[in-house]
Amino acid sequence: MIIDVHRHMVVKGTVQGDYIRGAQKSFTMMYRKSHHVDISDKDFTDKVVRPLIDPNGDNIVAEMDKAGVDKSVIFGVDYGLVYGESPMNIFDTNKHYAKAAQRHPDRFIPFVAIDPRRNGALKHCEEMYHEWGMKGFKMHPGVGYMPYDPCCFWIYEKAREWNIPILIHTGGAPATRLNWEYSCPRHAATAAALYPEVDFIFAHCGDVGWWQEAIQAAMWMPNVYVDLSLWQDPYVRLPKPRFYQWLRDIIDLAGPEKILFATDAPYPNLMCPLKDWVDAFRKRETDIKFTDEEIHLILGEAARKVLRLK
Repeated sequence: MIIDVHRHMVVKGTVQGDYIRGAQKSFTMMYRKSHHVDISDKDFTDKVVRPLIDPNGDNIVAEMDKAGVDKSVIFGVDYGLVYGESPMNIFDTNKHYAKAAQRHPDRFIPFVAIDPRRNGALKHCEEMYHEWGMKGFKMHPGVGYMPYDPCCFWIYEKAREWNIPILIHTGGAPATRLNWEYSCPRHAATAAALYPEVDFIFAHCGDVGWWQEAIQAAMWMPNVYVDLSLWQDPYVRLPKPRFYQWLRDIIDLAGPEKILFATDAPYPNLMCPLKDWVDAFRKRETDIKFTDEEIHLILGEAARKVLRLK
């Protein structure tokens, strides 16, 4: 089984304009470098991103089928308190993701995205869990809070009570007003240390700047895992021996049972299509050795444990 533990849908009205403009600048720059093409920010949005709009997730499932991905964890991001509310507020956005999962019950696993400081957040999350079947939390400290701030504790307590994981953003952010400091893995690690009964997935494995911190946390704490989303760009742009040596190193340090396949689609899939990212692990054109068991764990078996899948 192959599980993508980190995926977003492209749905009109779910993200406020300031974030869209910042993401446009950053991901267009990455797209140019990955594909060695000259494309304007506007053309990137109009010709590359807009065709990805897929409100029900039907195209995502087709893409998963082509790549051999069995399940994807899907969620939005709560940017409302930093950018202002999007046309579809986060409460409705979470319900939209839950409905997509109901439409594709064997393929999508929905997480509830929430800023813990938001009014009505606890009641909303209880509804999302009990009535809509959400299976985890998605947090993004970069919007303005430290992961170990007491404002977050109710989320960790609910995750412990409901026995569901937390996926927390670690690493950088697009060219917009998000706080990088709050997303350092060390801060998420402090939160994980306070709640050892709760499984934390460090999104992006800390990104290229802080991956050592993320792996250090996974080495020290049984409840910390890392996902490999956003690493498609380094895979495409770096010489393959360097990428696979990095992968070998993090496996040797943290163990394959702590490393989870992920994409952060849709944007990273524009740099490296989903099938190619899966093949980067399955086919592994490298002299560096990996066992089949290690790849089996990374592609899905480790995620099955974290997600409490039978």
